[in-house]
Amino acid sequence: MEKVSQKIRLSWGSGALGVAILMNVIAFVVVFFMVQVLGLNPALAGALVFISKVVDIITDPIVGRWSDQYKTSGSRRRPFMLYGAFISAISFAMIFTTPEFGNQWITASYMLLALIIYTLGYTLFNLTYLCMPAEMTDDYHERTEIHGYRMYFVAVGGLLAQAGVPPLQQWLGADKAETYVVIGVVGGVVILASMLSAYYGTAKAKFTTAAIEKTDFIKEYSHVLKNRHFLRVLGIKASQLFGVAAISVSTLFFFKDLLQASLNILAFVGVVSFLFTVASVPLLVRLSKRIGKAQTYAVAGSLYVCSALSWVFAQAGEPTWAILIRYAVTGISVSGNIVMAMSMLTDCIEYDARKSGIRREGAYTALYTFTEKFTFALGPLVFGVALSMAGYSGDLAPEMTQTPEIRQALLLGMSYIPAAMGALAIYLLLGYKLTKEELDKAGDSLEE
Repeated sequence: MEKVSQKIRLSWGSGALGVAILMNVIAFVVVFFMVQVLGLNPALAGALVFISKVVDIITDPIVGRWSDQYKTSGSRRRPFMLYGAFISAISFAMIFTTPEFGNQWITASYMLLALIIYTLGYTLFNLTYLCMPAEMTDDYHERTEIHGYRMYFVAVGGLLAQAGVPPLQQWLGADKAETYVVIGVVGGVVILASMLSAYYGTAKAKFTTAAIEKTDFIKEYSHVLKNRHFLRVLGIKASQLFGVAAISVSTLFFFKDLLQASLNILAFVGVVSFLFTVASVPLLVRLSKRIGKAQTYAVAGSLYVCSALSWVFAQAGEPTWAILIRYAVTGISVSGNIVMAMSMLTDCIEYDARKSGIRREGAYTALYTFTEKFTFALGPLVFGVALSMAGYSGDLAPEMTQTPEIRQALLLGMSYIPAAMGALAIYLLLGYKLTKEELDKAGDSLEE
């Protein structure tokens, strides 16, 4: 069995840099930007993110099935990646260069439009991008290795988002619109360069072709939802990602208002997270070969729960070393969560292909990204409503953000939701049974 070349692995993985910046900065900064700079109510800001994601969810199965049945002489996925790259970069810049309209509802309408365009670009690129490993190799463990390469670029993207954006906010002013213009333009350029690198670098990657006969839309997705292994992976990922979404949207508020810390500390947080994420990838890949992917995922998930729960005891003036230890543990857990989840997804896709003889990478990835987007829609909505109910607004003086109600709202996003959802993901992992042996047996006989 021919191995995927290092060049293709690196080229494909490089696309994750742009995806990580796109996803992390939007999840990390956009609600903060809307509340602190644009002056929107926290609940309204969360609702805008939620609505844009719900609209985007509709496009996932359409793009997934479209790419599955797209007829071309080359890869079915890469044309979508090309258009997605340009739309993603342009929409990112649109969001953070929002004009001053002087009216909350006009501003909210513009932001909703920009967010919808962003989610469309994200779908076109990321959904088809994630289909490719299932086509590039048939090897059970090589899929984990390929996603390991992706993890390195995810870590770099996370580093740029966490270690680059907050110091820039601190230096130029977290409440100044000009700060976010810089973020939008520079970020858009990096996103475009990264995604085009993946597009051009995978021109010679192995690919599969569309089925000769087009299948019914409902029948196609009904078939996918009968894959019990895939349904469990969806449940695991939904639980985990809801927690991740809650942390992402609450971090800037948590550090500024509960810890009362300079945003510069997030630069050190980003570096520590990056180092531990990258260093743990080969160890976790090796561990998965020894004890199994689900078991390794459960180990990483346990670390995530412990880290989330520790924030309950945090206070203003929290020692820097205590914050960095938390993020070192989180870095290891994030690495395991992403690599194992994506490897398990591609296993589920391959299992179905061997059982049925039909490739449905787009349909599977569409439902997977549907889960991702729904949780990242729900996280900002829940957190925004909680902040609004606690009496928070962007123009509150620092001493006014120290009420018990606001503290509990901040802990809801930073600790309570992530810990509870992480525990649920671990419970669901106990029932995941798609091993290498079962996958090998799947091709012995095709469905009639």
